[in-house]
Amino acid sequence: MTGTWLALLTIAAAIWAWMDVLKAREQATRHGRLLCREAGVQMLDQTVSLHRLRIERRDGLPTFIRRYSFEVSLDGSDRHRGHLDLAGHRLETWSLPLREGLPAMEPARE
Repeated sequence: MTGTWLALLTIAAAIWAWMDVLKAREQATRHGRLLCREAGVQMLDQTVSLHRLRIERRDGLPTFIRRYSFEVSLDGSDRHRGHLDLAGHRLETWSLPLREGLPAMEPARE
């Protein structure tokens, strides 16, 4: 009986972890599109990919820090890399190439 409960708990934890990963990726894609629109660059392929995953303490609690990378184009004929970091599900930092004549984008402070 204990083995059955342990198996069910393991399956539930795996499903929860998978759903959390999908939600974080959706949020990263949404943030990436918004950042690209604000910077006046085109987000290529309309998707992000997980580049790095680490655990750090935020507000005294261990938190997943996920770095998602994506490609952007300044004029439609070039490719540049950009990235953004999510702490949990909150946008923390990002990096985009600069277009000449536009002010540098600063990370939002909450």
